[in-house]
Amino acid sequence: MHTRTLRYVLLALALLWLALRIPHFTAPFSFDWDSSNYARGVAEFNVIKHQPHPPGYLLWVLGARALAALTGGAMSAQIVQAFFMTLLALAIFHALARRVIGSEAAAIATILLAFSPAVSLYSSEPASMITDLLASCIAGYLAFLDPRQGKWRIVAALAALALLAGFRPSGVLLLAPLIVVSLLVHWRHAWRAVIGGVILAGFIFLAWYVPLAWTVGGWRALSELSSAQFRASAEVTSVFYGATLHRHLGMIAENVIYLAMNLAAWLVAFGFRKKLPSGWRYALWLIPNAVMLFGIHGARAGYWMLSFPPLLLILAAGATPRLRNTISAIAVSLAISYFPYGRLLSSDYWTPYYLAYRSTPRLALDLDASQRRLDQTLHGLQRSGAPEPFVCARNLHEAPNIRTVTYDFDYVHWTTPEAAPPAPSIWLFDQHGPDAALRDRYKNWRRLTGDDLMSLWQTSP
Repeated sequence: MHTRTLRYVLLALALLWLALRIPHFTAPFSFDWDSSNYARGVAEFNVIKHQPHPPGYLLWVLGARALAALTGGAMSAQIVQAFFMTLLALAIFHALARRVIGSEAAAIATILLAFSPAVSLYSSEPASMITDLLASCIAGYLAFLDPRQGKWRIVAALAALALLAGFRPSGVLLLAPLIVVSLLVHWRHAWRAVIGGVILAGFIFLAWYVPLAWTVGGWRALSELSSAQFRASAEVTSVFYGATLHRHLGMIAENVIYLAMNLAAWLVAFGFRKKLPSGWRYALWLIPNAVMLFGIHGARAGYWMLSFPPLLLILAAGATPRLRNTISAIAVSLAISYFPYGRLLSSDYWTPYYLAYRSTPRLALDLDASQRRLDQTLHGLQRSGAPEPFVCARNLHEAPNIRTVTYDFDYVHWTTPEAAPPAPSIWLFDQHGPDAALRDRYKNWRRLTGDDLMSLWQTSP
């Protein structure tokens, strides 16, 4: 491949990726349940009230709070934070990939990682999951570096991982086996750097963990809150925690969809090699997260951020970079990322389409436009004297749901279907509207507005 041509093509692709991020920065509303929790924490940090939810995400919230004055709000602050974390992750991945697969393949792999649907989504959304991508790249860099050269990099990597644990603890925890074994391997040639890095990382960890624990009454209380949050999530998805086998198999199927959506372009670029690279690094990098995703909890594509760097390196190892394959792979990623999934949601069998939709930047753009229309409609209803409270009956993790509407549209009073008044009221549903049980309970329904994601209805007993 001609080096100059490759550089020009990759530069053009990088500029395209940056341009595609621009529309996301002005989104004023929550993307999902978690983003509204983080935004609440920006205003009032209180883990007990799930502002944000356990285990706290202290540094994510503090970072958003620091940026909010510059960006104009808690949501835009989180988006800016996620964007810059992505840029840093891509830079570190490129440095790692150059060491493992060579310069040309590293440049191509970095562009492919940036364009993958999940990275494209979480790089410009108010969500902390992109932290896992950065942590994974740093842990991989630590594992593959030569301890006899630049020993300070060991110290820097450990310090960065301790800091990132304050943004999102779960990712660093799942990387712990890779980190620990890497340090044992580096001990022979760089034991002073290992000791220094562990000590510095310990101080950084305590610097954010102690204040976080203090806010909830101590480390024991924080541990109990975190454990309860973990169990609540696992009980919904894992047969080992009480979920049905059907739901557990559903979680596995969801993860297969999320993985396939992101791997598709990489397979186009590099193919599927019969002989895959082996080694303890890849095993320790991949297995803990795979156990979590397929065995306990993994209901969103963002949970794959830890596994994307090693999977991409495995596919790229030994492959011959080709410009035509690279462009074809980017086209595949763009097609998956911006396909109009919303048009398929009117089907009674809409769930598989939504699973793909929720993992792409297309949903973020459509959801922002949908919530802007909802905002206008709610203001109009309020001015007209429509009866309150409004009832939120849309029950998906992505907005709008009862947690997000009470944050984004707090100028009206919201309640849940269980507490709905036996009087004329306004209801927010998904795209299908009221089900048969509600149509029996309330006889008169009139659709006010709606789109592929939600619908607003007026009813009376």
